[in-house]
Amino acid sequence: MSPYVLYVLIGIVAALVATTVGYQLWLSSSTMPSAYVSEGFAGAVHVGGLPDCVNASEESAAIYSTFVSKASTTGEGADDLEELSVLLGKLACLKRDLMSPGHLVSATKSSAFSTMQDLEPVAETAARCFAKSIPARDVEIALDKWNTRGKMLLSRLCTSYSLGAAAQEKTMDMFKSVIADITDIMKTVCLKGDGTIAGMPTPRMVDGKEPGENSFLGQYKGYY
Repeated sequence: MSPYVLYVLIGIVAALVATTVGYQLWLSSSTMPSAYVSEGFAGAVHVGGLPDCVNASEESAAIYSTFVSKASTTGEGADDLEELSVLLGKLACLKRDLMSPGHLVSATKSSAFSTMQDLEPVAETAARCFAKSIPARDVEIALDKWNTRGKMLLSRLCTSYSLGAAAQEKTMDMFKSVIADITDIMKTVCLKGDGTIAGMPTPRMVDGKEPGENSFLGQYKGYY
């Protein structure tokens, strides 16, 4: 075989290999699902405009759906509904993290922080729950802030969207169910068990240290 023919064959093989690799790379660059492939499982029902976590909460999705299909009669209605959707998403994402078998701060890591709603970033709350280092008082304060802010927003929204008495009562009951659910989960996951940080036991709340010389101090009984 002459060298010319050998070079031609090598060139043809190299071209075929390059074409095959290029075609495979082009196929893998497309992340759109194929219309002709059935994956064999279905996703949760999605309510537009809500964080993904909320789609796993029937009550939260129903609360949002109560208002989203109506028109607000006040200028603040749209903003209040947006804040409520953030709050509902935050609670749903916290529930997802706390119920996860791997105890990972995943769903809450991108949750928005608001001083009107939160004691601290909700991802930090989830992390302290897993470490068992969050005091019961902090859990109570966090739940109270979510509950108080949520009820206030719902009260304003029921007025803004002109809901009837029956619809208002139903919406409030659904929000009470959301709060009761996250309360039960937090008191189970966050407050049961001993705290650990880096594998070492730690108290939930660090006690204050009183200087030794204070033991010699007594009650003042003189005059001002």
